[in-house]
Amino acid sequence: MATESSTLDDSTDDEASPIEKKHLVLSKPMDTNVTICDNSKCGEVDSPSEDVTTCLVNLTNSDYASDLIKKTKKQKDLILKAVSEGDPSSLVTAGYDDYASDLIKKTKKQKDLILKAVSEGDPSSLVRLLGEIEQLSSLFTEKCAEDFLMDRLTSKDTGKTCLMKALLNINRKTEEIVHILLSFTEKHRFLDRFINAAYTEENYKGQTALHIAIERRQSKIVKYLLDKGAKVNVRAQGLFFSPKGRNYGFYFGETPLALAACTNQPDIVTLLMDKSETNIDIQDSFGNTVLHALVTVTENEKPHNAFIIEMYDKIIRSCRNKFLESITNMEGLTPMQLAAKKGKLEVLKYILNREIKDDENRILSRKLTDWAYGPVSSSLYDLDDVDTNSQNSILEMLIYNTRIKNRHEMLSLEPLHSLLQLKWNKFARCMFLLSFLFFFAFNITFTFLYYRPRKEEKGLNTSLQDLSTLDLNSASGCFQVLGHVYIMICSIFLIIQEGIAILWLKLSDLYSVVSDAWFHVLFFTQAVLVIVSTITYLCGIEEYLIFSVIAITLGWTNVLYYTRGFQSLGIYSVMVQRVIINDVLKFLLVYILFLFGFGVALASLIEHCAEGEDCSSYGSFRTAIVELFKLTLGLGDLEIQQEAKYPTLFLILLIIYVILTFVLLLNMLIALMSETVDNISKESENIWRLQRARTILEFDKGIIYFFKDKFKLGEKCKFSGNDIRLCLRINKVKWSEWHSQVTCVQEEDGVTQPKEADGCSSITSVDEVDVSDQGEHPTILQENEEDSVLETAL
Repeated sequence: MATESSTLDDSTDDEASPIEKKHLVLSKPMDTNVTICDNSKCGEVDSPSEDVTTCLVNLTNSDYASDLIKKTKKQKDLILKAVSEGDPSSLVTAGYDDYASDLIKKTKKQKDLILKAVSEGDPSSLVRLLGEIEQLSSLFTEKCAEDFLMDRLTSKDTGKTCLMKALLNINRKTEEIVHILLSFTEKHRFLDRFINAAYTEENYKGQTALHIAIERRQSKIVKYLLDKGAKVNVRAQGLFFSPKGRNYGFYFGETPLALAACTNQPDIVTLLMDKSETNIDIQDSFGNTVLHALVTVTENEKPHNAFIIEMYDKIIRSCRNKFLESITNMEGLTPMQLAAKKGKLEVLKYILNREIKDDENRILSRKLTDWAYGPVSSSLYDLDDVDTNSQNSILEMLIYNTRIKNRHEMLSLEPLHSLLQLKWNKFARCMFLLSFLFFFAFNITFTFLYYRPRKEEKGLNTSLQDLSTLDLNSASGCFQVLGHVYIMICSIFLIIQEGIAILWLKLSDLYSVVSDAWFHVLFFTQAVLVIVSTITYLCGIEEYLIFSVIAITLGWTNVLYYTRGFQSLGIYSVMVQRVIINDVLKFLLVYILFLFGFGVALASLIEHCAEGEDCSSYGSFRTAIVELFKLTLGLGDLEIQQEAKYPTLFLILLIIYVILTFVLLLNMLIALMSETVDNISKESENIWRLQRARTILEFDKGIIYFFKDKFKLGEKCKFSGNDIRLCLRINKVKWSEWHSQVTCVQEEDGVTQPKEADGCSSITSVDEVDVSDQGEHPTILQENEEDSVLETAL
């Protein structure tokens, strides 16, 4: 929590927190020793800088006040008001202008001296200054005295107390300073008000001394504050702590507990959780609990993740509410779902594979080792919030969210990987094959119908009459009628299916459409073109041919979509797709600019060709474009055009064009394509797996409601007591762990449960590796000494 500068320059990943990479200029820093002021008026003032509008009567100058108090009661009230507000004009009005300037001069820097004493760790000066304001407060009633003292210990424009000032400037005397301040306020009966005072400035609004002590890692002071009555459920809601939109700050969940957890202070976490007043379920401005906050601040670095996971585990085990992990934030996400959305691999792996054996916390487990035999173990994984039958399921979130850069790694975690493989084997593979046959027949039918139109010699205007007089007894007549009906039905089906799929897409996320969902757009476009071409053909409109040839070309190109059913072809298709997107489109953009510019220039140099003469091939813009394209492919020549008004200039332009396109652009394209293929080849398998996973989910969502239960995966399992869940069974072979561990599973109450015995320990670690399943049975993963994976059927 940076406090010594007016701007924050820390950079954070927007996948790691709800903070965007833009600077928030903090007009009022939390604390600083630098003051910028006019030289003529520069004094030692509190930060953020403020005009000193209050004054304090120095104990040595109290005789001024005594002389004034001897006047009338009304004058006394006016004097005290003027002294407390630092208003010399009121003193002048009251008739005491002789005392006014001297009083203000003597007391002007009293508050600054107190703040300086606490920040520099000067207990003796602090005690003296507190004694001075204590004696002055005796002139007021009890309530006014409390307000007076609180005002003297607090900065008006920020709400920062001298206690906060002391904690922001930690030194060896800080503990003593804190004890002096709290003892003083307790003596004058405003301890609770003082210790729980919060910042009022918008950037740090809501922050209390307890927040600062935790951030400064002062466990002794934290304990002392708690013992003195510091509130534990307060929330720091300033822009710095709850950044939204354009703001930039530090997000930790706003509460003291979340701050201690996110900054790796287990002792303070224990201290706070032991307090009966602590509400662990409290949610911040985003609806996040302390668990959400831990997930948010996680980075994809194992040393950092280790303490996050340890803290997460400590909180859920110690919390009295065993359903803390089920609380959703404003986005409707649990901590596990948030980890998936933010791409927090290590945290998600921990949650999915968490196995707790003690009876009290067994309900927190998401994995249960059912039995083990030698190196083989059979584990049950909880499918709640994982499979597609749950709202905001992990599976859908990872597959459809293209902003998650490491989603292919996350999909390799168990039970996600096995779940996808089981879906493929159980229904997606057959549905994929049927979809291919349906689409292939659709393309074949449409191609044969329009490749050889009937009775071309009669002209298109008679097509409708020909269809009405067809001999339905003939094979060709029946084929045409049935063919048109078939392609119309198929086209309407594709439009509905792909239209719904496109509506589900976030059109604002163009990258998602290009990388994962481009086939939806292509299928939809093809279906529309087929219907338009069919209607125009039946109506005898000659332009039907335009729509039909585009539809045929697009249809056979779309067959590439079905290569994702085969790994080798799918990877090749991925490479083609990425080369087109990354290199060819950029090349075409630059090439079209050259082609257009040189085409217009060369066509302009050709003089008008008289009728009946042989015209130059560069005589028009259209022909010039064709000739220049031939030159790009090396099929043209640089023959001097005699019809050009300036033949030399014409030749120079041709030579420059050849150098820029044929020599430079084409060779650059080849080099870039080669580099792209090399880079993509390393990731192509991951991209293919993601595409296949998306296809599996498309078929899963397309299953009719009445058949959902039939294709539902998992089995009912009993974790403990009445805790019955839908689980997925995964069997594994782990040779390396078996060599060093012996697994014992004992039977208890008719339910097989894993238990640790002398010399025995259960296998709980999970290596996330690729698996392939046979039928409805998961596979056993076999690992050698180096944990290499072999796949065998159970």
